[in-house]
Amino acid sequence: MVITMLREELKKIWRPGMILLLVFLGCVFYSMFLEFYIRYFPNGPHAVGVFQVGAELVERYGTSLSKEEAAELEQELPKLYERADMYVKGFELAKKYGLSTYEEYLNFCNDTVEALADGEAADLNEAYADSQIIDNYLISEETGNISGRIYGTECLLRFYHTFLELGPEAVDRISNSEREHENAEKMLFGEDKLWQNILPDQVPEVASTYLGYLLVWMCLSVCLLLSPLQVHDRMSRMRALQYSSKRGRSIFLTQFYAVMLSAFLLTTGNLVLFGGIFATNGTDVFASCRMFSFASSGGCWPNWTYKGWWVALILLCYLVAMGTAAISFFLSGYSSHYIAMLLKLIPVFTVVAILSPMILYRAFYYGNMLYHMTGVPYVEAGAAGVIFAAGVALCVGAYRHRLTASLADI
Repeated sequence: MVITMLREELKKIWRPGMILLLVFLGCVFYSMFLEFYIRYFPNGPHAVGVFQVGAELVERYGTSLSKEEAAELEQELPKLYERADMYVKGFELAKKYGLSTYEEYLNFCNDTVEALADGEAADLNEAYADSQIIDNYLISEETGNISGRIYGTECLLRFYHTFLELGPEAVDRISNSEREHENAEKMLFGEDKLWQNILPDQVPEVASTYLGYLLVWMCLSVCLLLSPLQVHDRMSRMRALQYSSKRGRSIFLTQFYAVMLSAFLLTTGNLVLFGGIFATNGTDVFASCRMFSFASSGGCWPNWTYKGWWVALILLCYLVAMGTAAISFFLSGYSSHYIAMLLKLIPVFTVVAILSPMILYRAFYYGNMLYHMTGVPYVEAGAAGVIFAAGVALCVGAYRHRLTASLADI
C-alpha cells in the first residue's frame, strides 16, 4: 500500500507537461549561463597555452614536477622559440617590418603599443594593426598556438621557480592570516611537498564557477517540479478527502518521501547531463592532482585531489538542492493557490540563488567568499548543511502540526 501511494504521488509530480517545461528551461539556462564555460574554456590563447602545457606535464611526469623535470621543461623553451622564429620569418607581413625572430616581433609589438599610447605618429596605427595581425597568426591553429605555448611554458616555470627560490617564504603570497599561513606551510612544504603539484589555476576556477551556476538551475528546477504538489491537492479539495481515512492522514509523509526522492533524481539527472558536458573540456587529466599547486594563486584547507574535490562539491549540490526542495514543499503546503505559492518561493529562491555561487566558488580555498565573510574554514559545508537541515526541520514541524490538526483546519 505504501509503495502504491508513493508511486501515485510520483506520478503527480512527474507530469509530462512539467518535464517538457524543465527541458526547455534547462536548455535556455544552459545557453545563458553555462555554455560560455564550455565553449570558451580555456578563455584566450595564452590560457590555452597554460592549460595545454600543464596537461602535457601531467601526462609526461605525473601529478608533480621535480627540479630535474622542471629543468627539462626549461630546455624545451629554445626549441619553441626556434619554431616561433620560423613562423615569424616566413610570414609576409613580418617581412614588411624586417622581423625575422620571435623576440624581434615582441619588441616590435611593445614599441608600437607604447608609441601609439604616447601619440608620437599617426601612421603608427597601421603598424599597430599589422602587429595584431601577426599576433593572430602566431596564436592560430596554423602555428599550433606557438605564442600561447611559449607563454604557458614561461608562466609555469616562473611560478615554479618562485616557490623554489623563496621556499616557505612563498606562503606569504597566498595566506592572509596566521591560521592560513600554518596550514599552507604544512601542506606545501611538508613531507608531500605539495607545492610541486601541477594544477593550473584556471581549472578549479572554471569548475567551481560552472557548478555554482549549475546549482542555481538545480534549485530552480526542483522548485518548479515539486512546489505545485500540495497546492494542487488543496485546490482540488483532495486534502479533506485524504484526511477522512487513517491511511490518508499519513499522506504528508508519503508526499515528503516522494518529494525528496524526486529532488534526488532530478539533481542526479542535472549533474549527469550538465556535468557530462563539462567533462568534455579535458580537465579530467588533472583528476589525480592535488588542490595545492605552484600554479595556483591561492591555498586551500584540505589536501584532496581534484577528483576528490569534485566529489565534495557534488555532495554540497545535493544538500542545497534537496534542502531547497524540502523548503519549497513546506511552503506549498501553506499556499491556497499558485500565486500565493510563487510569492513565497521567489524570496526563498533569490536567497538560494545568491548563496549557491558563494558556496561553490573556490569552495574550501582561502579565496571562497563565505570564508572571507566568516573566517571559518569549511564554512561552505556548514552553509549547505544548514539549508538541508532547515528544509527537513520545517517539514518535520509541519508533519507534527498536521497530526494534531482537526479536519476543519485543513
